[in-house]
Amino acid sequence: MSTPKLPPLIIKKSPSAFYVYTYKNKWNSEKARSERVEFKKVGTVVSGQKEGRIRWDEKFLEERPELRNFICERKAKGYVFEPLEKETGLSLKQVLGIKQLHAGATWALDQIVSSTPIGPALKKAFPQKRDYLKTLSIVYFIILNENNNISRYPNFAETTRLPWPGALHASTIGRIFRRIKSQQIENYFTEVQKGLLEQKIKANDTDKLTLALDSTSISSYSEKLPNVVRGRNKDEDNLPQINLLMLVDSKTGLPLFYRHYDGNVPDAQTVRRVIADNSRLKLTDVVLVSDKGYSSNKNINDCLRNDVGLLFNMKCGVKDSLTQEVIDEEMSNLRDLNKRDWYTEAFQITKKIEWSYERQPVPRKRPSKNTRDVATLYWHIYFDKQIA
Repeated sequence: MSTPKLPPLIIKKSPSAFYVYTYKNKWNSEKARSERVEFKKVGTVVSGQKEGRIRWDEKFLEERPELRNFICERKAKGYVFEPLEKETGLSLKQVLGIKQLHAGATWALDQIVSSTPIGPALKKAFPQKRDYLKTLSIVYFIILNENNNISRYPNFAETTRLPWPGALHASTIGRIFRRIKSQQIENYFTEVQKGLLEQKIKANDTDKLTLALDSTSISSYSEKLPNVVRGRNKDEDNLPQINLLMLVDSKTGLPLFYRHYDGNVPDAQTVRRVIADNSRLKLTDVVLVSDKGYSSNKNINDCLRNDVGLLFNMKCGVKDSLTQEVIDEEMSNLRDLNKRDWYTEAFQITKKIEWSYERQPVPRKRPSKNTRDVATLYWHIYFDKQIA
């Protein structure tokens, strides 16, 4: 089988790939030399680099059908052809180089991604150089490995089927992370929110959007990253910390919003900014669910002002909290056997409270009756004698 002859070719780089072009030479009498003209794209280097296998465009293959019988690779500015076996459609080199890849766990992760807005959101937020596929592959590595030191990624990729099949070394992964801009992260969360709302509409889901709110500290091995501060988290880790607060959809587990903030411990007042950002989130019928630590009067008032539902785990030690006062008022009822739920073995009381708050607070201006609103809140108290 004779090797195909190719027309003059040139490789051109775009923001996302390397493409193969044909061209023609034309004599320029003024400059007394020939110039390349009439460029036409005919293929793509699938490796994402200047060298590697060429995937020819269909129109070019129609013009030169003999190329269908060969694998063509660009090597050292030249083009190397390898014939395909008729029975398998593979080259001898490919047959000898076939290897098995672990795919069960990543297949399961693929199903999760395909059933959520994560995939389309990544593609829209990180389109350059197919970073969305590379980022997803790195995420798979982090999820599936107990020791997820990024230097181990090449060995993992060698034996595992991943969205990005190419090699990614630690330096390459570092460049990918450095390319990520704050606006791209914002775009990602915006697209996830849009996708989730579209899914709810298609499923005719009219339930309120219940968002779990919590904050945590993440250890970092680099002190050069922004928002990294020296501190100790709950695990007594003495590494630098990045503190994050997130909103997560309780049904799907999808994170819909995040904010990083300064400080060694979670700041309860940070929630106020998250609640105020609800207008930017463009989410309606929202209920915030939180553990203790976020139940200050200011946070409750902000929820009411922004029409955000709330289900807070109240804490007695929070400044201006009515929790201890309500418990003291109901102490006698909390020991009444008629208030006992025999399934949970706890005493349960719900108390209705008329909550007064400033509708539109103005700095340095005292509130008045005309500027205050009243909302009905329900205080659920659970009392266990043994725990007490």
